[in-house]
Amino acid sequence: MFRSLTLERPESYPETRNDAFALSIRLPPSWRETRRFSGSATLLTQYTSPALGAEKGGETVHASLTLTVEKIGGDLEAFYAAARARQGTALQLLGHAPWRGGYADSLRSETSMAESRVRRFYRAAGEHGYCLSFEARDDVFHRVSRWFEIIAGTLRIGPELNAREP
Repeated sequence: MFRSLTLERPESYPETRNDAFALSIRLPPSWRETRRFSGSATLLTQYTSPALGAEKGGETVHASLTLTVEKIGGDLEAFYAAARARQGTALQLLGHAPWRGGYADSLRSETSMAESRVRRFYRAAGEHGYCLSFEARDDVFHRVSRWFEIIAGTLRIGPELNAREP
């Protein structure tokens, strides 16, 4: 078991690049792509984490990442305001902070059946708005929240694609 423990090295994660939407992101190989939708103005890709826990019946618990890119008619502020308005009242904003020229939000979703924590990262470049939305059940969020920050840190957009990685 000890030999299986290794440091996370995001620069070694496989890169997913999309030149049409001017983005690249690196994800650990253990995160699987589960859904992809792409049109002329929108990209939506969903990923699932490895198992973070198990239910009593043996069903595994996972976190998810939804990467959304859309054409925006304004700037980051307009994109962020529109994204927040679409969320409605289902997500309670717990924290909001600047992040790499954009914003990082911490949110909570609560239903009668479950409580989830969400970490969203918003950026804009050129005509595109980018949102990384990570979600995990509240009881496993602490096991994966650092991964969210590491993965989000690998996002490169717009002119960053042609810049050398640090």
